[in-house]
Amino acid sequence: MKTRLILLIAAASTLGLAAPAVAGETPAAVAADAQEKPVTQALNNSVAANVQTTDAINAANQNQYELDRAAYRAATAVRREKMAIDDEAYARQQAAYADAMAAWRIQTDDCKRGHQKACNAPTPVPADFY
Repeated sequence: MKTRLILLIAAASTLGLAAPAVAGETPAAVAADAQEKPVTQALNNSVAANVQTTDAINAANQNQYELDRAAYRAATAVRREKMAIDDEAYARQQAAYADAMAAWRIQTDDCKRGHQKACNAPTPVPADFY
């Protein structure tokens, strides 16, 4: 079979006839390709448009994702700042309470030693030590 095709191609080229570009390419196949080519091109164009649309959607989604991450980082920074302020306030409250307790112990010791002024003094209030 191969030998015959080679002989036919050789004979066609000797006679000046054009040989088909691809083995098995008949005029009917060429006509079918010509008819299918616009359909194939339309399908390819549709796929390309879908790819562009998908790329645009992905870009928008990525942009929103970055905005969401930035918002999270900002909210986290605000929360950290508030926690630091709360920690400072808590530390001041602890120190004020400890100072009030120390003053109360001194006052109690003075009262036990007979100092009437210490016995009559009001109990120390932590808020006075802020």
